[in-house]
Amino acid sequence: MNKQSKPILTIKLARGRLLAGVATGVLLVGGFFLTGQQGEPDAKPTLAVVSAMAGASPSGSLEQRVQLLEKLYNADPIDARNDPVWKGVPELNGLKVDVEATIKQAQKAMDGRIPLVAKQIPPNVTLNDLGAVPIYRGNPEKKQMALMINVAWGTEYIEDLLKTLDEFQVKATFFLDGSWTADHPGVAKQIVVRGHEIGNHAYSHPDMSHLDAGSQRSQITRTNEVIKKATGQTPTLFAPPSGAYNETTVKTAHGQKLRTILWTLDTVDWKKPPASVIEDRVLSRAENGALVLMHPTEPTRDALRTILQGLQKKGYGLVTVSTLLDPVRPLPTP
Repeated sequence: MNKQSKPILTIKLARGRLLAGVATGVLLVGGFFLTGQQGEPDAKPTLAVVSAMAGASPSGSLEQRVQLLEKLYNADPIDARNDPVWKGVPELNGLKVDVEATIKQAQKAMDGRIPLVAKQIPPNVTLNDLGAVPIYRGNPEKKQMALMINVAWGTEYIEDLLKTLDEFQVKATFFLDGSWTADHPGVAKQIVVRGHEIGNHAYSHPDMSHLDAGSQRSQITRTNEVIKKATGQTPTLFAPPSGAYNETTVKTAHGQKLRTILWTLDTVDWKKPPASVIEDRVLSRAENGALVLMHPTEPTRDALRTILQGLQKKGYGLVTVSTLLDPVRPLPTP
């Protein structure tokens, strides 16, 4: 099992005050960042500094405050599963707060902060254990969503999409058609330079379910090769054009070390409805773990700002597809 990222978050607690408690809802989490590698189940607990505002409550002991944090953040791991509707649903790590170690760290702190010591607990079953399965969503316990932008034609709206994503500090996953990438290697490179993830969208936008195994393999292999040449990156995710696939497609992609990715929520933006329709389709159906399908169209360009504002206001973390599928458990933010 590969090691994963250590959680680092900041919770500021005044030494002389007790958090008002879970029921009052006054805990305000400052943020959550991932660095380094996450430990195995028997690894040492990882250190996190938790930042929160203390409510107007009577003072309590350091131990009581740490025990409150333990109740807030402890969670059991969730196994990956092959769902009858959603197919491969990714696993999610559990979280275990080390109360004794946290108290010791807090006693050493000089600025009133409580450095929360915790570790991620891997589940027993992972996506890798499920084998070749399509994926339609992330784990529903993760308050994150991923924008997947399938690109097979045109370039005129991509720069505007990139500017809006930059403005909101959001990273998306662009699934690139191989022939498009061959024609526009500079644009493909610019997507990577801006920090976005690149996926494979086959070479000539075929209905993969109508191709034999050899032809399907060629579509995927040629696309990976041209994307690697243009961007320096080799995709690990495959989005079949139009969502058309069969068992051979998934197995072929899996054999080339790519996960087959579909979607939870479709904007149907290729029909070019008004931007307001696209906005409503996303914001009214937003949910934990959703994969949102988009294309570089004019109405999507016009709708993107409102979509990002709305999703962030609802508290969703907007991440790449790979991050959404990653088992690291993000801590809740207000």
